[in-house]
Amino acid sequence: MRAIILAAGAGTRLKHLTTGRPKCLVAIGGRPLLEYQLEALQRSGVEEVVVVIGFEAAQVEQFCGDGVTFVRNEEWETTNSIFSLYQAAPWLEGERILLFNCDILFDHRLLRRLLDSDASAIAVDTAATRLAGEMNVKVTAGGVVQAIGKHLDPQATTAVSAQLATFNAAGSRQVRLELQRLVRQQVVDAFPTSSYGPLIEAGHLRAVEVADLPWAEIDTIEDYERAVAQVVPRLER
Repeated sequence: MRAIILAAGAGTRLKHLTTGRPKCLVAIGGRPLLEYQLEALQRSGVEEVVVVIGFEAAQVEQFCGDGVTFVRNEEWETTNSIFSLYQAAPWLEGERILLFNCDILFDHRLLRRLLDSDASAIAVDTAATRLAGEMNVKVTAGGVVQAIGKHLDPQATTAVSAQLATFNAAGSRQVRLELQRLVRQQVVDAFPTSSYGPLIEAGHLRAVEVADLPWAEIDTIEDYERAVAQVVPRLER
């Protein structure tokens, strides 16, 4: 199994927390965000970790040390996370791939639940409040993802994406090919979810419910404070 973590951005909305520090190394509950993620991967039996770096790349390399493969997005200032994933496209192959951003704080049991599915799947929270401009998801009653994106009308969706995904071998190949096609067309200011299109159209992307597990996306100071108060105390040690 392999995990790809996208950690190239500067995280400017976290203001003073990311002054001279990459977003993935912001401390929450006394530990860097990336430390929680690497520990969760280890506990889930993931053998290989690929981290896409950009802003303050040397700090991330020093923190992780040996045992992690680093891929640099040299254009992190002018591109979005779809281009970071494109840099890691050669690693989008294999029997089981995990993909997530460095700003997701989550319980290790969430990964286990994703990996228990043989299908390509994303983690969703049907209990979370769906807001305009967030990564909302439309899911059928049978658990098939019909649409995902920040452009979706919250009222027409059924869940919020926890922004962790897993792909089987066939799903990884479809995502890789679509990713390469989009970047060739200069679609670089977008999110990795744009490359899920063929999987969704074929009905091959499943939703895995994680509403009962603690998780948070940490984009802003308000997100950070909420995660400290409500998520960190609920994480299983």
